[in-house]
Amino acid sequence: MESIKSQLITDLSAHGRVRFFVRLGFKTGDLFLHTGVGERLFQGQKWHGLGMLGKVSEIPAGENNNTNRIRLTLNTTDTAVLGEIAQNDPIGRECEIYLMTLDEQYRVSNSQVLESGYIVSNEVERGDISQITLSVAGESERWKQARLNQRWNHATQSALFADDKFFSEHAATSQNLHDTQPGNYIGNRGNRYEP
Repeated sequence: MESIKSQLITDLSAHGRVRFFVRLGFKTGDLFLHTGVGERLFQGQKWHGLGMLGKVSEIPAGENNNTNRIRLTLNTTDTAVLGEIAQNDPIGRECEIYLMTLDEQYRVSNSQVLESGYIVSNEVERGDISQITLSVAGESERWKQARLNQRWNHATQSALFADDKFFSEHAATSQNLHDTQPGNYIGNRGNRYEP
């Protein structure tokens, strides 16, 4: 997460029309939501407003690059939404959270990506008003995870990129070349110097 742009701070202090926009990358397609009401156009996409039904938790910030998670909450009475969440398992899917300021006509005037991460948990509470909570981990948490099976060789590179010959080319350039010139090496041999 970065520091907030100066244009956003100016807009916030001038009129305070701010919204969170959230892009959820589900396997059946991206879902574009915002914390306002109605539909908004941004980046060529139609973003749907949730109003008071949607909430973004506090977004942690600090100098130590900690791994606190952001919680996205949706309150709904529609059981079809619960079915969609069950069908489109969101765990591991990407998520982007934007901070937006709006102008007098409620169009996006300034924006900034606050967090780009992935969904790590999905909690559903059923009731008259059901609640869906997604926990989002930022890239800093992904970088702190242990790396498993990070060995790379010609076989693993070929499995990912069939036409890539990086390791075979690398092996050819890292081998000692055969000396085709007669004579002895010049310089230090062990502890003695020979001309």
